[in-house]
Amino acid sequence: MSLRKTIIGVVSAVAVLLAAFPAGAAVVQVQDFEDETWDEQPDQSLVEAIEALREVHPYLVDVRGLDMTRTRRADGYLGHGLQVTIPIDGYRGFGPYARLPQPVDEAWFRYYLFLDGFLPVSSGKLPGLADASRAPSAKGCIPSTEDAPGWSGRLMFDAVGTAGAGPGEVPIGLYLYHLGQLGDCGDELMFQKGLRQERWTCIEGHVRMNSAGAEDGMVEAWVDGERVLWRDGLAFRRPGESVAIREMWDNVYFGGRYPTPNQLQLILDQMEVSDSGRLGCIDPFLDDNDTVHANDLTELYARRLLLGCDERLACPLDRLTRAEFAAMIHRLVGPPRGPDAFTDDDGHWAEGVLDSLAAAGIIKGCNPPANTRVCPDGQITRAEVGAIVRRTLGLPSGGDEFSDDDGHWAEADIDALAAAGITRGCGDGVYCPDRSMLRMEAGTFTLRADDHLRALTVLSAPSDWAPTGPSPEIPLEEREWITPPDGS
Repeated sequence: MSLRKTIIGVVSAVAVLLAAFPAGAAVVQVQDFEDETWDEQPDQSLVEAIEALREVHPYLVDVRGLDMTRTRRADGYLGHGLQVTIPIDGYRGFGPYARLPQPVDEAWFRYYLFLDGFLPVSSGKLPGLADASRAPSAKGCIPSTEDAPGWSGRLMFDAVGTAGAGPGEVPIGLYLYHLGQLGDCGDELMFQKGLRQERWTCIEGHVRMNSAGAEDGMVEAWVDGERVLWRDGLAFRRPGESVAIREMWDNVYFGGRYPTPNQLQLILDQMEVSDSGRLGCIDPFLDDNDTVHANDLTELYARRLLLGCDERLACPLDRLTRAEFAAMIHRLVGPPRGPDAFTDDDGHWAEGVLDSLAAAGIIKGCNPPANTRVCPDGQITRAEVGAIVRRTLGLPSGGDEFSDDDGHWAEADIDALAAAGITRGCGDGVYCPDRSMLRMEAGTFTLRADDHLRALTVLSAPSDWAPTGPSPEIPLEEREWITPPDGS
């Protein structure tokens, strides 16, 4: 099968996902985004759309019109995810509370996050566990009181490129309301780790409530399996209070007192909550774990540059075709479609990709010097890959690196790739230029090429955002929270 295969189907995705949970982790809530009720239907009013969504997902509390108009289903990590957009001059992108079947004293969560040009100029919130839907506390700089007890542990983001994040990265942390917090607003526990753009990131958290009258609660968090936060000695509830872990707060919110001056967009997927153990991240491929390229293939999938050859399969040892490698390179640079360049790809699934790369001068034909044919289904050699990658990156010449490419037509291209750190050869100081390229090898080449391109790209948010004067009144629909009715 070709690399253009779409993300796996809904039914099989759910079945495989359930099989991927670590033994002993009981899932108490699965928020999938497969049902079409997540999309606003043109023949429905907003009230009808909300009712339809809650009929399928009855655990959701405080679903608003903005939650329908600013979200839509999109390609997720597996199956569908939920794309959330906060428009210019907006605050709220998404914000319902997802109630658990019953309150618990300890829970773990996991979700995937894909930043799609998400360049905030200030802080905001992301989903996390809470007991905040029943009272006007644990949010909005209103701490828990004896009359209105509550707690929340949402994730948070801050301005792009700040708080230890690299250029274009978004700093992330935990925004925690608890009894010992330093001020009226929640404590900001930053992870010192930034989220990269256009990449799926696995976010995990763990909360344990405190015993009555004790300060023995704790929180911890992981990003892509790396623990980035541990804090114990916490108290979330006073003796006699019914405060617990009651919901996953699906909060995607900017600010704050002022709206965002630029559009913010991300995708959420695979939101799970367990009451008996850590859920862990999901390995997208089940057939590459015995290869040295497994981590590279997983990272390539996270960047949406490798979709696999079949459901949860990378086929790492398969030989790669010229069309398949062209598709991988096209995802890196995405040049516009060019004129019909070759005579043997008419109607081929990769015709548009091949024409685009030909117009950009990245791919040439397979019958030089005429180069009227591209041989889309022929196996691509390591030498051909070297030439294509060098043209893609515009790499300068390098020194003589390998002993088996002297006098080869692609020697200069291969040496340029070696100098740039894109290739290390096939072992023992050789490159194997005329050997067919394996899919796993092509994955590593593509990942290093993407790293090279990303190093040349600097993303930044608007630098002139400095609001002055009194903050505007936030419309009710845009607000982070609305005081709930008694007994909600």
